[in-house]
Amino acid sequence: MILSNEEKIEKLKRALARAHQVQDAPPFPTTWVYSVMRDIRRQASSVRTTIEFPRLVWRAATVVVFLSMIVVGSVVAWDAEQIHTGFSGLFTEATMDPTLL
Repeated sequence: MILSNEEKIEKLKRALARAHQVQDAPPFPTTWVYSVMRDIRRQASSVRTTIEFPRLVWRAATVVVFLSMIVVGSVVAWDAEQIHTGFSGLFTEATMDPTLL
């Protein structure tokens, strides 16, 4: 009797599952187990740090954009109130008004 490919695959799966169930785990020293777990924790904490860094950058960028909008808005509002006499008039007014220095 010729087995189909699917039957052969199922037979191989069962054989591999049985072989895996039969084998025993090798005895590892306790110090080795602890060192492996420590390495895993260390790598996990470094991944978390690299994930948190972009969040910090985006928060800082948000603050910078907000402050830039305030500065630009205040400059535009201040310029709208001034007499448009060119750069020389702006310089003269800036030197006469002590609040701008």
